[in-house]
Amino acid sequence: MQEELVTEKDYLFTFKNYKLGLLSLKKYGNWFPVCATPHLAGVVADITGDGHLGKGLVQFISKGKINIIRFRKEVYNLFQIKGKIRRSPSNTNIWEGLIGSNAFSKIIRMSGAPFGNKVKTEFYVPDWVLSGSKEIKKRYIQRLFDCEGSVILQREKRIIIKINMYKSLSLEKNHLIFLNQLRSILLEFGIKTTNPSISGHTKRKDGIITIGYEFQLYGTRKNMESVINFKDCINFETKAKRKKLNKYLTMLQNGDTPLSTCSCT
Repeated sequence: MQEELVTEKDYLFTFKNYKLGLLSLKKYGNWFPVCATPHLAGVVADITGDGHLGKGLVQFISKGKINIIRFRKEVYNLFQIKGKIRRSPSNTNIWEGLIGSNAFSKIIRMSGAPFGNKVKTEFYVPDWVLSGSKEIKKRYIQRLFDCEGSVILQREKRIIIKINMYKSLSLEKNHLIFLNQLRSILLEFGIKTTNPSISGHTKRKDGIITIGYEFQLYGTRKNMESVINFKDCINFETKAKRKKLNKYLTMLQNGDTPLSTCSCT
């Protein structure tokens, strides 16, 4: 039986004006109860990684239009609401998926997606993901690694899969807790990772100092267990990253080594 995350009553409590809440519920009542599913876990992870959740607006960005189409389809299958697709006005190499709906924004926020500027917002892996099925955990992790992860083959013949995220320096403790929650989920799939380590600092235009942390899982010819478990149990959904991981595994298994380091971010 699926866990109920948001009920009609929960949704009504978000409205100061009860009558407006009833009108909204009349329009979107078929959404409820919102239940814990792998598809919802994927949408929440998308927003946590390469998305933005604001009042009345949900945005997801990607270099590949196909990924935006996938996101829009997943949202439609869950909530029967269509989003718009466009090139970013500020960067034509980026595609955006936009869903202008206050109701949808509320539901995604109540499901555990971080609201507002994620760099300045404290958030954790949602409890329902941490206690959920392997399918829910897999989808959440897979989408985060698609958004924030990379795969590299070093010259010393080692495959490295890593995830790197930045946060306001004032929220460093929260950032480490979140990353360690991800590590604990990966360990359930037999995937061992390094401790989070600092990957850099930045100073934003608004004066906020951010700190980057990353953790890795890696494999060599002598010990490929964690990488193979990642490939078999999680893997990337993005075709380019999936293809590179397969290529690097084949190279190591065949004893072949490229002349230069390759990476995919």
